[in-house]
Amino acid sequence: MRGLWRADPVLYARQRLGMVPTAQQAGLLSAIAPAGAKVTVRAGHGVGKTTATAAAIWWHLECFDYSKTPCTAPTASQLEQILWSELARLRRRADARAQGTGLPAALRLEALFAVSGRAIADRGTPREWFVVARTARRDQPDALQGFHASDIDLEAGAGPRLSAKSGGAALMFVIEEASGVPDAVFEVAEGALSSPGARLLMVGNPTRNTGFFARSHKRDRASFTALRLRCADSPLVDPGYRAGLVRKYGAESNVVRVRADGAFPRQDDDVLIALETAEAALARPLPARMATEDERRLGVDVARFGDDRTVFLLRIGPVVGAIEVTAGRDTMAVAGRARRLAEIWRAGRIYVDEIGVGAGVVDRLREDGAPVVAVNVAASAPERAAGEERGRLLRDHLWLMVRGWLRDEAPVFAGPGGGPASGSAAGLLSGMGSCLVPGVDADLAQDLAGELATPRYAFDGSGRVVVESKDAMKRRGLRSPDLADALALTFHEAAAAGRVAKLRW
Repeated sequence: MRGLWRADPVLYARQRLGMVPTAQQAGLLSAIAPAGAKVTVRAGHGVGKTTATAAAIWWHLECFDYSKTPCTAPTASQLEQILWSELARLRRRADARAQGTGLPAALRLEALFAVSGRAIADRGTPREWFVVARTARRDQPDALQGFHASDIDLEAGAGPRLSAKSGGAALMFVIEEASGVPDAVFEVAEGALSSPGARLLMVGNPTRNTGFFARSHKRDRASFTALRLRCADSPLVDPGYRAGLVRKYGAESNVVRVRADGAFPRQDDDVLIALETAEAALARPLPARMATEDERRLGVDVARFGDDRTVFLLRIGPVVGAIEVTAGRDTMAVAGRARRLAEIWRAGRIYVDEIGVGAGVVDRLREDGAPVVAVNVAASAPERAAGEERGRLLRDHLWLMVRGWLRDEAPVFAGPGGGPASGSAAGLLSGMGSCLVPGVDADLAQDLAGELATPRYAFDGSGRVVVESKDAMKRRGLRSPDLADALALTFHEAAAAGRVAKLRW
């Protein structure tokens, strides 16, 4: 069977792994079959790209003797919590299928290969026949260094050729979330990629318009088999998913292009925050140690109209630690919930947009003695140092602060249990010493990233930045960026420690 499977990864996925591949998944598997295949895949969310990638890895591992399959991604969590989790799931399914068909236990994947947190290896020759995970970071570009195909024969007077013993080369590089992998990682691996028959499989959401992955779909497309997996073409994606994104962010938005259409973002010069900058916070794990001096700030953006939401958002230094959303606008109820969440989340201050209904919330919190800071987002922005961008109003200033934070501080939108918001993590609370991080629902974290990347900006006659208002966004048919505005409130410069006051610029 290995000979048949070696020539047909789709057949392997069906017969060995028990998969029923979609047309998109089958296209990916077929593309990687030829020796020397260089496959690059840009995809929307939820189309099954990780499952197809995991199937390709098992195919290469089992069907080629002494194969080596190095896998890399921008973060460890993308490898361990997503790709490795899927590899383990497929192994369980394959072995359950094998048991049901009466295949001897010695021929099941669990008996043939040992699986650990960052490696899968042949039980007989683990140092020669394996899959390994290595994180790709800009400061450590050697993730793909040192791998070479073992099935290369050398003959006098002839160049290298593929060995016949396994039917092809035994080296395949797998790049998960390839858009976020630095070019330096690819440059280091170029020597190994030149090995005869070496395969390359790159998959990811097309969040960046530049870099090796983007070029593989554009300028260098002729050197690759380039695939595009749209959500609309996948039976795995809810038919209403794209329509929901369009309602939130607009049909021409980069969020719809990247998450639903598998298209690279437009280089919109008038968008304040790039989508790739906002989405980077989804994939990062919590820092191993969080600074105890980071103030725990609760931002409250109070709903103004029927379709607006009241948002409570906790920020702890570089971490968005919790979000709660309600539809209520009753000032007493909102104030009571803000006070209660401040206690549960141990927030030192509560930052409330005092425009409109928010004024009543501020008054009630003050009556209760809560540590509230009223934020008048319509006030003038503070002065900035010479050469620094200045907003026209305080809201513009706060959004500029958020942009700088996303760009310079490597922030994290913490998922449930303290993991990255884009990964899978168990548990409701993560205790890190005295620092409690409740975690953000994955859908809310995705919404926050999308909202941050939606508002446009312009300059007024004095050269000050003007960020698109809630009302202007609604005129474009978009939803109010309530989550993002709640985050922006937490960047307001608070009064001196121990004193709570209403601040105006």
